[in-house]
Amino acid sequence: MGNRERSAIFCQSLRDFPCPVTLGKNTPSFGLHRFKQGLRFVPPDDEGFTLWGDKQRLIYKGRRRSHRFTILGDTAFEYDCILNKEPESNVITLLIEGAENFDFFRQPDTVKEPSLAGSYAVYKKETLVGEGTGKLCHIHKPEIIDARGRRCWGELSIAGNCLCIAIPENWLAEAKYPVIVDPIVGTTTVGSLYLLNSAALKYEGNIPVSRFQLSEGLSGLCTGYFYTNQDHASAGGNAVIYSDLSSSPNSCLTKSEATIDLRVVSGSPAGWRSGNFTMNGAAAGNSYVWFGLFPKTAWYPRYDTGSSCTAGTYSGSTRPSSYPSTSGRQNIRLSMYFTYTYSFTRTLTQGITLSETKATEVGFKRKAIELVNASDTFAKLQNTIKVINDSISSFDFATRTLSLLSSIKDSLNSFEISMASFLHFRNINEDLTTTDTFFHLRKIVRGLVDNLGTESEVKTGFFHFRTINETAHALTSVFRGTLFFARIVTEVFVRDYLLSRFLKAKAELSIKSCITREITLESRC
Repeated sequence: MGNRERSAIFCQSLRDFPCPVTLGKNTPSFGLHRFKQGLRFVPPDDEGFTLWGDKQRLIYKGRRRSHRFTILGDTAFEYDCILNKEPESNVITLLIEGAENFDFFRQPDTVKEPSLAGSYAVYKKETLVGEGTGKLCHIHKPEIIDARGRRCWGELSIAGNCLCIAIPENWLAEAKYPVIVDPIVGTTTVGSLYLLNSAALKYEGNIPVSRFQLSEGLSGLCTGYFYTNQDHASAGGNAVIYSDLSSSPNSCLTKSEATIDLRVVSGSPAGWRSGNFTMNGAAAGNSYVWFGLFPKTAWYPRYDTGSSCTAGTYSGSTRPSSYPSTSGRQNIRLSMYFTYTYSFTRTLTQGITLSETKATEVGFKRKAIELVNASDTFAKLQNTIKVINDSISSFDFATRTLSLLSSIKDSLNSFEISMASFLHFRNINEDLTTTDTFFHLRKIVRGLVDNLGTESEVKTGFFHFRTINETAHALTSVFRGTLFFARIVTEVFVRDYLLSRFLKAKAELSIKSCITREITLESRC
């Protein structure tokens, strides 16, 4: 599974085989990764989602449908598909990436527990030693709930690389939205069933064994693990391995098998029990062996329907050196596995003897690529300077000092809220419309100290170089006034004015008109 979709990771089944669960960053996908191969379930939604939640729940809220993940405990989580509106189809489909590496075993409909009837146990196709039972997860049958509290069971099916959840059409036609579809995904490697034909599965007088493939040569000390579910007086047994001949168990390859206590009593609850044994000879790498239990008294295990198990019938208190010819095949996969320590001998050449101590210095150079996604309103220029100090030491009759200049591909997702203070001095009485362009220079100096696992502390400093281009749009009101100067020339002939002149002068004045006429004016004192 790639890191490009990584948004949140939580681990489950920490006391069993740890199972990391990875939730998608942009899409409500989820992946499980326990072995070298893993699975990712991707809904075919093409709309955007808003993401929010806490440490127990994460919700991808969409327009037509939403998706919710809830951690139920150490060994299970719940995936809810919430239909906000009436869907186009009554079948919800999830694409399964990596399905070609796993077997999906459908559990029978006769199982009494409703969530297990028609559920799917997911196992690796080729279970190697060291991978436990090979079980990745268990997909429980989903329950459908509408807004009025009406409930029904959906149907699970696997079609190629698709997981399909079918909702009954008649029930969906009368449903009130939102409708919740909530399958539970279990992450334990233990089988989900313990009843067979309404009675507890029991082995007594039989040697149940299953076929395993060896990744390396097998020899020396081994440890067998068995899950016991119910109690029986003096319950116990021995771990055994038989060779493979034409896909059937043949000769016993073990010796010195320790007795394993399989009782379930106060102080010893149901769970894993273990015991050591030694290989009588060796088995080649990439070969197949048959591993199982020789029960001295009854053993009640957990299991899943699927694969195949061989149960040979025996009589007596000692395990047979050859697998019993009278045996039956069962379509079940028992919760049992074994581990061993692979040892090898290394020969040193180039004139080095066992009494010599040689220091070897090796230099590695690796290119670093970083992807940074930032949500802010600035155009950013980011430079990162890394100092990585790796110290690796090994001892194999030689002392080695390895100096590594390594490259780490980091995906940094950040949401920044920037606050800035501005002081403006302007002597303009105007309305301004401004467009600001900010350039943000960010420098990060990081120190990493790697010792297999990596812990890092990041301290960031910010240097802002800002250029402000302002465009001022001025709104002007113009008032114009016109001043008129009028010059009026008036000619007035005033009779009294003339008379006063005449009285003061005490003289006679002759005025001639355009008509020849003589006027005589006399003044009297």
